[in-house]
Amino acid sequence: MDELNVKYLGNKSFQAQSGEHTFIIENPPEVFMASLGSCIGVYITRYCKTAKLNTDGLEIRLGWSLSDDKSKIKSINVKIELPNAEVGKRRDALLQVAHHCLIHNTIQNPPEIKMSLKARDIS
Repeated sequence: MDELNVKYLGNKSFQAQSGEHTFIIENPPEVFMASLGSCIGVYITRYCKTAKLNTDGLEIRLGWSLSDDKSKIKSINVKIELPNAEVGKRRDALLQVAHHCLIHNTIQNPPEIKMSLKARDIS
């Protein structure tokens, strides 16, 4: 099982560490979107390399809106830009590849999440 550790730094800041990688998080929804966008990018670039499509200038733009009660992300809009690739009849295949990225699949079929709490007990 992979593991990531998140530590509270104060105010609205957290430090996430996975292996040798450490980054600061102040806006979790942005990190969530970055994860989705970069995952789509990995799958798109892998397909493009196999199909010999130019990935120079590839950008994935993500927009999202919250539910009325602001308790969850209600909708996500992903725009994939491949400005230097002539995709032609591969357009549908590229979109299918994007839909099959790990993070997208996880959102579509949520995993079971188990939580536990370790805290000092007051006697």
